[in-house]
Amino acid sequence: MNKIILILFVFISLSACNNQSSDTEEIKKEIEAYNVEIMEIESKIHDLEKILSDSNKTLTKGSILVGIQDIEFTEFTHYLDVTGNVETQLEAYISPELNGLIKKLSVKEGDYVKEGQTLATIDTEIIRNNIRELNTQLTLAITIYNKQKELWDENIGSEIQYLQAKSSKEALENKLESLNTQLKMATIKAPFDAFVETVYQKAGEMGSPSRQLIHLVNLQDLNITANLSEAYLPNVHKGDTAVIEFSTFPDIIIREPISVIGSVINPNNRTIKIQVAIKNKSKVLIPNIIANLKLIDQHFNETIVVPSIVVKNDAHGNNYVYIVGQKDDKLFAKKTFVKTGKSYGNNTMIIEGLEKDNQLIIQGYNLVKNGSTIRIK
Repeated sequence: MNKIILILFVFISLSACNNQSSDTEEIKKEIEAYNVEIMEIESKIHDLEKILSDSNKTLTKGSILVGIQDIEFTEFTHYLDVTGNVETQLEAYISPELNGLIKKLSVKEGDYVKEGQTLATIDTEIIRNNIRELNTQLTLAITIYNKQKELWDENIGSEIQYLQAKSSKEALENKLESLNTQLKMATIKAPFDAFVETVYQKAGEMGSPSRQLIHLVNLQDLNITANLSEAYLPNVHKGDTAVIEFSTFPDIIIREPISVIGSVINPNNRTIKIQVAIKNKSKVLIPNIIANLKLIDQHFNETIVVPSIVVKNDAHGNNYVYIVGQKDDKLFAKKTFVKTGKSYGNNTMIIEGLEKDNQLIIQGYNLVKNGSTIRIK
């Protein structure tokens, strides 16, 4: 029995070894296949690198394809970029002109109101009662005054009685006029066309001249206010056109003259206030958004302007560009030193070094060097 068990154990062990040997062979075959694929990929990479190398050699040794621009005299405007803030010209924090219970609020936040429109009403019952009482007293005072005047006109009675009756009547008339004025004050009206930004109180609360009730903001007339460095003050004048753009609304571009230039330099940052008044007909612009102002610093009627990107610097800080040169019917890149002027945006003004009808290399300028053979697109 023991011998049979031993024989079975040996048989199972041999079978397991054969299976493991078979798995190992499969793995080796897979590795071999991957190695073949790697060799094929490396061969393709090598071929592509050779093609790229030959192409670079062709560019270096042969002619280089470039794009050019004919040099001509043109206008050039240099702008100052200033960041400003949008402000409203009309803004008001409305408070009642007399103490009293807020009887009615006729507007809510976000409403647009016209000048003279009723915003709120203060309870006037006490004032109306006082007016009725004064009217009764005034009727009696007028009657007494008229009788005293008739007697005085007939030289009957004393002057003091006449003057007392007159004074009493006039005092009551003045009080009545004052109460009627207060009655008008009880109706709070909009002083100008505006949006209701905030309503601070509710109907039923006590209104007071010392407490804000409604915040009104007019969006029709706005100011753009900015701080300009004093270094640019000699070149910026009242009436100069400002080009105004808004990052929030990139489609809106406004051109308006500078309406205000301050009279005092801020000693903390050495700037001066400038202001541009604008009309906000669409009412899209709102106070406190950022505005970008472009102010004309200098304008040149005739000058040479080139793309800033083609102007290079050598180790000594000298500026140069490449223009098209010609020798023996062959075109080559000619390194030309230039003196630059003002730059704005993507353009730079050239003061010296270029002449009209020179052909400036503006495409492929990074591939050429002085004397490189070129061909034009």
